Amino acid sequence: MINEISSPEERRMMILEGIDQDLTPLEIAEKMGVDRWRVLKDIKYMKYNRDSELKQAYIDRESRLLKKKQLISNAREKRFHLMTGKTIQEKTFENMINYYKPELNLIMGSKKEYLAIMKLDKSIQRVLKHNEIITGRRDRRQISKKARGFLSKSG
Repeated sequence: MINEISSPEERRMMILEGIDQDLTPLEIAEKMGVDRWRVLKDIKYMKYNRDSELKQAYIDRESRLLKKKQLISNAREKRFHLMTGKTIQEKTFENMINYYKPELNLIMGSKKEYLAIMKLDKSIQRVLKHNEIITGRRDRRQISKKARGFLSKSG
């Protein structure tokens, strides 16, 4: 680590360039030929002075990482759709309906659905609500139209 870059502006530009390349502070330090602590100290100084270019570099880095994750997620979703002919959400909905079928049949068989729903455990109510199997507020909960259609189809 002999290649000490003396100018703070040179170090700043190399740090910004390294962040744009998604490098870690250690990798930036290796590329610059300085100790890691020098890079960390410079980044800390830049943050303290509210360096707008540093902030933008981090924002751009986050957006690149999110796009990358989204591409991976979309590829997974496409592969799943090709295998099953359904989206992950549709398959999850079906699995939840099938898992809670006895409870849902009891609810549909009762005269007052919201009372039957309120008798279920809170955790079950939360799961059913999250998966859009039941809808409505606390005193007006009912089985959703989508869930009713699925239950009537499956028998």
